Amino acid sequence: MNFADRLCAAVDRCGTPAVLGLDPRPEHLPAPWRRRPGEAGAGEIAECIRAWQMRLLELAAPRLPMVKPQAAFYERWGPPGMEALAEACARARELGMLVLLDGKRGDIGSTAAAYADAWLRGDGFPAADALTVNPYLGEDACRPFLDRARECGAGLFFLVKTSNPGAGLFQDHGEPPLAEAVACAVHRWGEELQGESGWSGAGAVIGATRPGELARFRELLPRALLLLPGFGFQGGTAEGLAPAFDARGHGAVVPASRSLLHAHEREDLAGRGWEEAFLAAVEEMVAALRTVCPLPSS
Repeated sequence: MNFADRLCAAVDRCGTPAVLGLDPRPEHLPAPWRRRPGEAGAGEIAECIRAWQMRLLELAAPRLPMVKPQAAFYERWGPPGMEALAEACARARELGMLVLLDGKRGDIGSTAAAYADAWLRGDGFPAADALTVNPYLGEDACRPFLDRARECGAGLFFLVKTSNPGAGLFQDHGEPPLAEAVACAVHRWGEELQGESGWSGAGAVIGATRPGELARFRELLPRALLLLPGFGFQGGTAEGLAPAFDARGHGAVVPASRSLLHAHEREDLAGRGWEEAFLAAVEEMVAALRTVCPLPSS
């Protein structure tokens, strides 16, 4: 089944476009799994991450349609960390969540094909439902990802206008700006991954920290699913995100990691267990997004 169609169905099931960003920082894990890098080895840290994320995913699965593991926070811990990443992907899918592997892969020719095979085929790692891709090497570097996504029914989210403060140095360069040129290419590629829902599995990353630019990118990407990172800890809010969604509440998903994963560190949630704090933060995010995304409550 086409990724865009599966994502729309998952969003409808949960009644929210909120996505769990899985960025495990061992020094911020709840007790008893918290560890400080340098005071514990990679194997011990990876084991703590594995134990914590199993329960986290059980809490998230009934409430959120997709999880977005950030590969770097697992790669840091070597082979044990990569095993933890594989377990996170497998367990999330067992629980009914879609998996968006946030690796921002991009390279030339056969190397790009190897990245696509690694994360979308399921030969070694559990297959992800979608992958973030860096398109700035050009169309030939994106072609292997598009071909594999079409074969596997997977999705792609191409970096177009990212959430970091310095993104404009290159992405705003030129006339039209480079980011807009990339958006036009993503729109063209998206015809290959069109779903019955009307949305394409070739999506785009547009920072939620850039609400003033969102309407323009929606104009350039009328059928692309948008991934809107930067909500919460990076300063993004629900305000201004309405142009990303259609009248049915489809068209975009909004990930959050630190604002959800570190909720047990909030002063206003002090005294609650980490599970209760996490669920409270999820409910806050869901409620905030409901003001701009017209989805019925699940």
